[in-house]
Amino acid sequence: MKNLSLVKLFTALFIFAVYMFVFNIAGTVEENPIVREEPPEPPAEQPQHATGTTDFILPDNQIDSSETTVRIETLSFGTPTLCASPVLSVYKPSELVAGLQGSDMQTSSSSSSKDRIEIIDDPVPPESSSSSSSSSSSSSSSSSSSSSSSSSSSSSSSSSSSSSSSLSSSSSSSSSSSIPVKPVGDETLTVNDNGTIVSGSSLDIISGIVANEIGNSFAPEAIKAQAVAAYSYVRFFNDRGQSPSVILSSNVNDSTRLLVQSVLGEAVYYDGEIIQAVYSASSAGYTASSKSVWGTNYPYLQSVFCELDEDYDPNYARTKTFSSSDIKSRVYNKTGISLSGNPENWFVIDGRVDGKYVGTMSIGGNHAYVSDGKTINITGRVFREKIMSFDIRSTAFDIEYNPSTDEFTFTTYGYGHGVGMSQNGANNLAKYWGWDYRKILEYYYTGAYVA
Repeated sequence: MKNLSLVKLFTALFIFAVYMFVFNIAGTVEENPIVREEPPEPPAEQPQHATGTTDFILPDNQIDSSETTVRIETLSFGTPTLCASPVLSVYKPSELVAGLQGSDMQTSSSSSSKDRIEIIDDPVPPESSSSSSSSSSSSSSSSSSSSSSSSSSSSSSSSSSSSSSSLSSSSSSSSSSSIPVKPVGDETLTVNDNGTIVSGSSLDIISGIVANEIGNSFAPEAIKAQAVAAYSYVRFFNDRGQSPSVILSSNVNDSTRLLVQSVLGEAVYYDGEIIQAVYSASSAGYTASSKSVWGTNYPYLQSVFCELDEDYDPNYARTKTFSSSDIKSRVYNKTGISLSGNPENWFVIDGRVDGKYVGTMSIGGNHAYVSDGKTINITGRVFREKIMSFDIRSTAFDIEYNPSTDEFTFTTYGYGHGVGMSQNGANNLAKYWGWDYRKILEYYYTGAYVA
């Protein structure tokens, strides 16, 4: 009987061992372990555009009375993917407005008709106020900071009803919502949206700009930084009776609108004046100074070091290849310079500014060319904008010729003019270093402050 019990025991242990081996409970069937695939993460919403800023005004003492505005050519940025691993910002309304509770709350369903964008067919330049003031207060919530809106506003004269039409901003996302919002006040901003003068509430205008520039895929503090920069940029022009060129998105979701609202009225100041808060998609390890790009030195638009670009900016060290015949044709058509001989000798970069940005360069031994009777010095900006028609992303670039393929490879760093705030840089500072929007803005705009 005892021997029979032992036989049963060993039999049971043998069956258990076989079961564990076959069904891979205690080990692996083959030498390589089984790899279980993780379910893919849901794709994040990508920004529609990354135009950055395109206008630039000279200081008062350098303004020519015959032309008060220097307009930079529209940057053909297309629709780049701003962030390789974007942060999907999904919020509950209650979290976003945690610091905004109180008697000044109202529902979007009861918002007044002032929260509408009015397209003006026969625009009249807005009257600029002589002074502006803005105060801010910190919220107890780390995700939201509230501020009092600017006490001065830029108002525009409306045209007759037959030549005006109204366009409700973000109606698809907020019209049926009962999300509490902070009153915006009566401030009106005016912009040039793709050639159309558009006037509307500051909430509608700034939300439209932010949605177009970075959407809702960036970190919340980066979105707030973009909102304050965009507001400052528009106010800078409106206070001078001008309408800056922007692109407004009509697809503004609730999370973006609430983040914009939480900082609405706050601006970036230098010496008590709202600054021209220009921005671009990406810097190149350093931002570019306004002097090196546009020839005008603004103390708050200096070159600053961007430590995270090399590791996290998707526009850092991007490559694009062109055939030598394409390059030769572009150069001749734009400059009249006829290239010949070894293509390796066609381009020489003489110097760089603000880190990697190309300063002066020569093409076929020429440092300048004549166009419409004017002598044009060849610089990195002239090469990118005039000769390459913005087909390379930045003026920070390296050039390499491959004789085996007879092709030129351009390695670019950053995206856009590179002056002021870097949108990707702001996202990385918020995401990896935990910076808030104030710290981000005061870092990119030297000596400036947010109020």
